[in-house]
Amino acid sequence: MLTGFVIGDRGLGTSADTHPFWIMAHAVAGPYLVVGASAIGQFHLGQQLPRDDAFIVRAAGPWLAAAVADGVGSQPLSRYGATYAVEALSALLLRPLVPKATPGEKTAARPLSPQHWKLSPPPIAEETELKIPVVKEGSTAWTMGISSPEWTGKIWRGTEPAPLAESSATALRQVASVGWWPPLQADRQLAEVSQTDQTSAGAVTQGQGGTSDLSPSALDEPNLVEVVKQAFRKTHQGLGEHARSLGLELTDLSCTALALLLNVETGKGAAGQVGDGAILGLTARGKVLELVQAPDTGDPQATYTLNKPNFERYLAPAIIERPEADPFVAFYVMTDGLSGDLLYSPQTEMLQDWAQKVDRNLRLSSSPAQAAAGMLNWLATYEVKGSWDDRTLVVITQKEGRSDGNRQPATGQSESAAATDDR
Repeated sequence: MLTGFVIGDRGLGTSADTHPFWIMAHAVAGPYLVVGASAIGQFHLGQQLPRDDAFIVRAAGPWLAAAVADGVGSQPLSRYGATYAVEALSALLLRPLVPKATPGEKTAARPLSPQHWKLSPPPIAEETELKIPVVKEGSTAWTMGISSPEWTGKIWRGTEPAPLAESSATALRQVASVGWWPPLQADRQLAEVSQTDQTSAGAVTQGQGGTSDLSPSALDEPNLVEVVKQAFRKTHQGLGEHARSLGLELTDLSCTALALLLNVETGKGAAGQVGDGAILGLTARGKVLELVQAPDTGDPQATYTLNKPNFERYLAPAIIERPEADPFVAFYVMTDGLSGDLLYSPQTEMLQDWAQKVDRNLRLSSSPAQAAAGMLNWLATYEVKGSWDDRTLVVITQKEGRSDGNRQPATGQSESAAATDDR
């Protein structure tokens, strides 16, 4: 079996509603640092409504799958759909790419090398400094470019939210689960992928970083676009079954869905998107590309969701592959509570500046836990005029073995000084 992990929100069922208002997660997969965070929007918080966003990241061997979803705000139980969608998508993306479990197998996930036999988890988890998200004054959240006078303040839509009550460290409960895994070693063994599955995909919609020739170059190379399509199809079908198990209508679980599949060894992967949000890639030379673009619904006020019967008309899959001269070094998967602030900013260079600062802040953090705490604090506290929705962001950034192209700092120049010097 392959070693792996799963982090993020868990699916909600009939037992209880355990969806937290704020959540962060972190992991290391090969040369990549993986950080995810989701914060309830200020409007939901003021109205004492739940967070509708969800995210999950799974890993198995060299494969990494990240999924985010945004429950439709007009449906009170849409978080049940969003959490199901990320659970199912992240699992289904990996299923055809890893060996199937052998019946009766009871061996360790991966034999440890002799120097690892005496390892044991630390006695306590490392301390993580996380400021209370509802406290605004004196916040030391990351500076990521959303700070100009035009981008401060709030405009509330509909009813004015109730004022936030005074908060303290004892007013909120912190609940966490921390796991330890042996180092991920690449296992190149793949499940068999039939020639029929590999050749049936044909040409599909592509993102700016994709290619139009989606035919596999060899029989042992999986067709990642078909993997993405099948994952979305099966998640859509399962969403209907999940609604029936809860005694709900499928519309009650309305949600958008975005997914990223990445091989941490080769840097190749695929992405898919239904509805609002964004999947972005940062190249070594500092360019930011939107990897998939959801088809236009024809109505600027409407967004398509995964629960719709003909959702595949609005499913945008794409291959992720960049030339060696300017490869991707970081990926960003986000719901529209954040992408709306970034993609439609009146500042033309804001997106590129933001992506570079996020990448720098994560890589220079003292630990993965500190990186996750900083990102969550920023998501929960930054202010943009007219922005009130839940905000969710998953970042996968290469920390080891990366070459920053023409952004590489010269000898004697600190990386932090060069990280934002891209103009």
